[in-house]
Amino acid sequence: MRKAALAGLAFVACGFATNAQFSVTPRVGIEQAFNCVKYNNTSCINPISPNISPQVGLRADYQFNKTHGPFVGIASNRSLVNYEFTNPETGDKEYSSARGDWKLRLEAGYQVSSKPISLGKKAKPTTTNVSTEGLSPCAARRMQALAAVPQKPVMNLRIQPYAGMAFVPNPEEAITTSMQSGETVYQYHAGNYTSAFITGVNLAFAKGSVNKYVIGIQYLKGIGNTHTETLSTTIENKLTTTTLSSSSAAWNINIGIPLTFSKNKQTAAAPAKAVVPVKAETPAKVEAAKPAATAPAKKSCSYYRSRCSHWD
Repeated sequence: MRKAALAGLAFVACGFATNAQFSVTPRVGIEQAFNCVKYNNTSCINPISPNISPQVGLRADYQFNKTHGPFVGIASNRSLVNYEFTNPETGDKEYSSARGDWKLRLEAGYQVSSKPISLGKKAKPTTTNVSTEGLSPCAARRMQALAAVPQKPVMNLRIQPYAGMAFVPNPEEAITTSMQSGETVYQYHAGNYTSAFITGVNLAFAKGSVNKYVIGIQYLKGIGNTHTETLSTTIENKLTTTTLSSSSAAWNINIGIPLTFSKNKQTAAAPAKAVVPVKAETPAKVEAAKPAATAPAKKSCSYYRSRCSHWD
């Protein structure tokens, strides 16, 4: 029974895979990150505003029947902010900030797609029943050729909402120290998340069945590695405890051109071969048979005797 069930599931999976479509979309866009730093449980401090940076990415989609399917992707990420201060007691007022290093962000999730929405009026199909009565052969052929011309496809739009997770490997150390001009500088890495929730929508434009371009809008919320950090320092024999935490979110908009690899491509019909009319051969001239030359009639001996008798 179990073998039969597994065989049935494999059959269904193969059926879905046969009608699946795989596409890879390089993308470019911009992303704005929002980082909130809480210093000793004070109100939110926004170190950099606006934190806008360019973004490049690559996304691979696997769709079943052009309606739903998983996706994976990779994109650049610069949500990290270096928050620096020298005096822990006044770090919430006297600080400096700078953008952190570039990192790679891995993304994965699931996407659904609406039916194509036509963005133009479809031309009325030309009737194929064309009367050629009373036309010359050339005119009749022209009329039939015009009737067989296919109509141009119109632009259409698919709305594709999705949700998933993002991962940023190799996070920075939360708090580091360095010596600058003879004093200790404390550096806190805000927006140092390792995982995030993502959601968004893609607007996929196509002409007929040919994909043209995709416009994507995405929201991200950091959820991993955002716990509170504690910094203990001794200044003039006085122990000071500082707590630091941050939250991070981002919006981005991008555009890409999909490269589609479909498994259910239909074999293109072979173009009809033009029938070349057979040229009528001109019948060869048949020369009239020449009459055979008649041999000269043999003359009898009496003929010669009569001709030669007057010589005697």
